[in-house]
Amino acid sequence: MISTKAYRIFMVSFALALITTSSLSFAAVFTIEISNTLAPGSNPISISCISPQRDTWSTVLSRGASFDFHFDTNKSVKWSCDISSGARKSSFVIFDLNRDKSRCKSDGLCLWQINPDGFYLYVASIQKYQKQFNW
Repeated sequence: MISTKAYRIFMVSFALALITTSSLSFAAVFTIEISNTLAPGSNPISISCISPQRDTWSTVLSRGASFDFHFDTNKSVKWSCDISSGARKSSFVIFDLNRDKSRCKSDGLCLWQINPDGFYLYVASIQKYQKQFNW
């Protein structure tokens, strides 16, 4: 038979394990990967993104290059980006948890291509890139 003290220690440990596990399960990790698929000879692409929490990142992508960044949804659920290449400029929300959690891959990977005519997201449910925004 288990003593009362051992039982209490077990129950407290069990409760702490449940709390820790359940608090970790609310956050999902996402990766945004952006690829420059502009035509040969195109200007590099400048990208600057920000979340409502004021997390930021910036990069410059030459043709054929890719860049990715990771975040968890406990910290950021939306990212907006300013993107430019030569005279072309555009701003859009590259990630919104409510909009994109079902469109990105099940492992949290959100693939974007920057093409001459706009911005394409790989939509997992149809397994192909689909135009989302114009320049």
